[in-house]
Amino acid sequence: MTQDPQPQPQNPLVARALELRADVARFEGRWRPLAEAERCLAFSWEEVERQLVELAPSDLQAELVHRLLARTKVYAQLKPPEMVLREILCIAALVLEDGGVEAADPS
Repeated sequence: MTQDPQPQPQNPLVARALELRADVARFEGRWRPLAEAERCLAFSWEEVERQLVELAPSDLQAELVHRLLARTKVYAQLKPPEMVLREILCIAALVLEDGGVEAADPS
């Protein structure tokens, strides 16, 4: 019988923190920070949300943007900027995907 090398914490906040740390470590292992990277434009969360909502083809998808971006924003300070950018791009792709949240009406 094998044992789990690390017992799972009883506190859900500790478990989430450990999960987040592991996510960041996996991301940084795959995409090392660039030494001499040219910095990009700066923008606010409100501007990101406004543009994603504008791209949403339906009210349902606009609501999805609000919810997903709110969750992304909560954890953004704990993640590398490139990881947050990737999450924002994933939200945009989900919103713009054909048949993403709502299937198109065939009639």
